Amino acid sequence: MMLALCAGTVMGQAWQVFDMATAGLPSNTVRAIAHGPDGDTWVGTDWGLCRYNGSTWQVYQTGTSSLPENDIRALAFDQQGRLWIGLFSQGLVVKDGDTWQQFMPGTSPMPSDQVHNIVFDEPGNAWICTTNGLARTDLQEWRIYNDTDTSYAGLMLPGVNIKDIVVRADGLACIGTLNAGFVYLTDSSVLVYNSFQNQLPDNTALGVAVDSDGDRWTACAYGGLVRFSGPYDNGLFFQYITDFTGIPSNSLSDITIDAAGRKIIATQFAGLTMLDADNTTWTTYHTGNSGLPDNELLCVGLAPDGAIWTGTANGGAARFDPVAGVAERAPLSASVQAVPNPFREAVTVHWPGAAGPGRWALRDAAGRVLAEGRTSFVGSFPLDPGHLPPGVYALSVYAESAHACIRIVRR
Repeated sequence: MMLALCAGTVMGQAWQVFDMATAGLPSNTVRAIAHGPDGDTWVGTDWGLCRYNGSTWQVYQTGTSSLPENDIRALAFDQQGRLWIGLFSQGLVVKDGDTWQQFMPGTSPMPSDQVHNIVFDEPGNAWICTTNGLARTDLQEWRIYNDTDTSYAGLMLPGVNIKDIVVRADGLACIGTLNAGFVYLTDSSVLVYNSFQNQLPDNTALGVAVDSDGDRWTACAYGGLVRFSGPYDNGLFFQYITDFTGIPSNSLSDITIDAAGRKIIATQFAGLTMLDADNTTWTTYHTGNSGLPDNELLCVGLAPDGAIWTGTANGGAARFDPVAGVAERAPLSASVQAVPNPFREAVTVHWPGAAGPGRWALRDAAGRVLAEGRTSFVGSFPLDPGHLPPGVYALSVYAESAHACIRIVRR
């Protein structure tokens, strides 16, 4: 488990909301978002496909277009500018201009009629995550991976309900499954991490991302955020959970990483949270402190201009400009210090700018609360954890507008 500095929440507005009332979307449930080469944004709802050119919206539905189903689950653009559409029960559709081509089991190699996600690797192959296996294709050649001896090249997966995938530049496929663990797939091997063999905290990964160092990150359904560091076949993993870090929820739904190295995470009930490139500072947006319309997020993605788009369960799609939001960041938590640290007896906690009533809590490496209390912030306050045995601890402090947690060490 990793100790981390936890940043406070954010006040202010840097949001645009697109829903049934403001944009004419056919539904406020948005499960997929993609950005086209012409700059248009495409939004997949459970009642139709929508295109936004920056000023107006166009809706595609069954009966008014060649779309075979209104329940959109995945969207992605290939290198030719074609839009790939994953559906709930009608397989895959590839839209090339005005041409719509459908791929279904029985009439194509598609392994399932239900698609969870579509991701492209650097050579341009599509990786299609379905409820019955994983497909890799350029629409000419198909490779189907499943949990039987019919799997491509005999590379058997531990399960077939594939939720997400990311393919590193070196070709390593990092796969999130439903209840079957986290999987690495190469041209010659399958390596599985799960709770039974490796003490992985959650066997379900709903979102997967890779940072610039090659580390793998998974957004788990119940186990928080997990980071896999080092070699994929002999590395370590770290867990970020609410007991020990500033992550607002352990139930996550998606993750992406921007050019600045920030981990941008959609939670299932607590809004949008971001972990900075230093992997210590958290910033959280929810309906109570921002223009986010719904705390139940289904997907998150990045636009070419750096804007963050997220799809919600009941509030439509939301666009956030992180550059405009920089001034909204509550700066208090980044300046928390404990002196001396490491310590032998008492410490003084400095939190410049904090004022008014607050509280603190001291936790061990397992996240258990060892001591807690209330204080009045006047820039600093004394703390006497000298009764603790030598070791590493997490000190959390809470004020009305922000909170933080820092690592303290007793010698």
